[in-house]
Parts: sequence; structure tokens; C-alpha cells
Amino acid sequence: MPAASDAARARPVGGFFELHAPDGGADGGPSVLEAWTEGRPYAAFANARSAFAALAAVWPAAKIWLPAFVCVDVMDGLSPDRVRFYPVMEGFAPDLSGVEVEARAGDLVLLAAHFGLPVGEAARAFVARRRDLTFVEDRAQALGPGVGAGAGYVLYSPRKLLGVADGGVLVAPDAAALLPQPSALADADALWAAPLLRHADPSGADNARWYAANRAKEAGLRAGPEAITPRSLAILSETSMASLAGPRMANWRALDARLRRWSALPGDPQTLPLGYVLRLPAAVRERLLAALHAERIFAAVHWPQIAAPEADFPREAAWTRELLTLPCDHRYGATDMVRIADRVVELLR
Repeated sequence: MPAASDAARARPVGGFFELHAPDGGADGGPSVLEAWTEGRPYAAFANARSAFAALAAVWPAAKIWLPAFVCVDVMDGLSPDRVRFYPVMEGFAPDLSGVEVEARAGDLVLLAAHFGLPVGEAARAFVARRRDLTFVEDRAQALGPGVGAGAGYVLYSPRKLLGVADGGVLVAPDAAALLPQPSALADADALWAAPLLRHADPSGADNARWYAANRAKEAGLRAGPEAITPRSLAILSETSMASLAGPRMANWRALDARLRRWSALPGDPQTLPLGYVLRLPAAVRERLLAALHAERIFAAVHWPQIAAPEADFPREAAWTRELLTLPCDHRYGATDMVRIADRVVELLR
């Protein structure tokens, strides 16, 4: 095991993304933006909650059905009296039985690809059956388009997946669909400060400064009419999907070979996972999280708080205390995965 001083000097792994250097589509495959939109119309807001709130405003009388296991930030810009929650089952598949009974024509239903997983066959069948509802698939945690819900809008949050400062890409189901557009400019300097600071500090020597800058940025995000910054949109347009997808999947499988006994995801996720997700007893999760952070392995929690009332959804609330997501994205390689896996195994033995 490395000495504590050695671990403290190690390059930070995980956390928010620094400025991404696009490859210009060198492999000839689709760019990230092309893969997400697949030729359909889209609107690019400054963040995903803005895009979703703008879409919800198109139908002001519609109820909004949200999964109980979803980040509280999705509520920003929504009127709480319009919102209803439905359960999420073990394995993170949506339980739409209550929506089936209670939803009325014109209601808006958000389906989440939790950790990048497909929404599942039952959800796809529900979408096909209930054409009277408007569906939005939340792919904030999904890099690739994957096996989608089969109809409706698709929503991406690129800053969670690569080195852009902002973005909420809402893809319409077809050219005839209503699609709200942003009407204001975002403050690019404020949004880009943290990614640029981290980019200028590859060794992580100034970790505290760029971490604080990102915390301030995230605290200031809101649902509004602002558009994605031009720099972020250009990176999405000039970065090949393959350049991100290949390393992510290889890294995930490297971790899976060592950590499968603690995994919260299936052995074949059929998609590009957000990260390597562990499920642990709450007290164990907290000890592991603290130990990894002390060694600058920035595992994440999805989420510290959910949007739904915790008393009504105890299973989903428990996940906020049990789940931990290890980084495995394109920034890293085999050596980084060995470092992560070795420490997790040692700490959980």
C-alpha cells in the first residue's frame, strides 16, 4: 500500500471534467452531438434542468411524472403542484403501474436511464402503449444513445460526461414535435472558470482552488432561458463518440473484473455506464468514500438527496446512502483502474 504522503501526491482521479480537447472526428465516426441527435431537431440549453423546465412549460396544465430516484435539481423551474412521483424498482427499472392508472392524456412522463442503463423492456412496452402521454428519456448519466425508450424526447447533460462547462441537449422525437429554444446567452466566463482551472493543473497541485470554483459554479446553476455556451457546443460537435466510448467500457470492465461482488449494476450493462457503481451498507459506504477522497480518488454519490419525499420512497432514499460511483471515463487508463481497484479491495476486505 502506498504511504499516505504518496497517495496525497497522486494525480486526482474522478470529479468534474476539465476542458476537453476534441479530436475533430478523426476516426470518421459520429460526433457526440451527431450520435445524440441522430439527425433530429434539438435545443441546446445551458443545463438539462433548463431544457426540461422549458419543455414542461409548453404544456402548463399537464402533470409531470418523475421517478422517485432522481436528483433534486430536476425540480428547479417546475411548479411542485404539477409533480407526481413513481417508484423505481431494484435494478433501477421504473415501476410505472401507478402511472398507468393515474396518468391522463397529455401528461409528461420522465424516464431515467439510471447510471446509463436501458430503461427496460417493460418501460418500452408502456411507451408504445400510452401514445397519449408525452415521454422524456433523461440520459444525463448515459454517454451513448443506447437502447432508448422507443419514443418521445431525449435529454442529455454533457458536463457530466466529458469536458464541457455546460449544456442541456433536448432532442425532439421528430421534426413535427414542439421544441422550446433558449432565448438568452449564458455567462461563459463563470461557467468555464472551473474546467479551465483544472485543465491548467494536470498534477492536481491546486486541487482546492478548482474544486472550490466548481462548487461555486454548481451552486449558481438554475433553470433559465440561457443557451449552451458556443465552446461547449463546438466540443460536442468535434469530439467523436468512439474516442469516449471505447476507453470508458474498457475501464468499466477492468474494474468489474475485480469488484463484481460489490457491483450494483449487471455484469453486462448493454450500454456505456456512467461509472462503476458499488452498493454497500451505509456505514461502509461512508468509510470507503472518505478513504478514497483522502487519496484523491473522487468517487461520487448519486445522489445525496432525491427529489421525492424520502418517507414515501424508502427504497430510493436508502440508495442515497448505499451507492457509490467510481470513475472509469475516458480520462483514465489501466494504471488508474488498478489504483482504484486495489484500494477498494483493500478497504473493503
